[in-house]
Amino acid sequence: MPYDDPDVTDPMSLNGVVVETDSDAAMRDMAECFVEEYIRSGFDKDRILKMFQTKAYAGPFLAYQTIGEDAIRLIIDELFPLWGGRQVKTTSTSSANGQISLPILES
Repeated sequence: MPYDDPDVTDPMSLNGVVVETDSDAAMRDMAECFVEEYIRSGFDKDRILKMFQTKAYAGPFLAYQTIGEDAIRLIIDELFPLWGGRQVKTTSTSSANGQISLPILES
């Protein structure tokens, strides 16, 4: 099979779908998923809010435009105690090529 020609029988091929809804509840659910993911990645509240305010992050920005900043802040404040608590710190590890700094998530 050529590289650019997808196999229609491949169960691992990506398929996008559009689900239209006018429900703010659906947008809130999507925003909660984003917030949880970012919190679990070790981001702080300010960084998460900034991602929602940035057009380059299409999904979070759409939620920000649809349900507003106050709702996004509320979601962050509600979910942070559940998933927060891990801090990102940088540790240096020596290797044959010199120093390497790696982010480490702590519980």
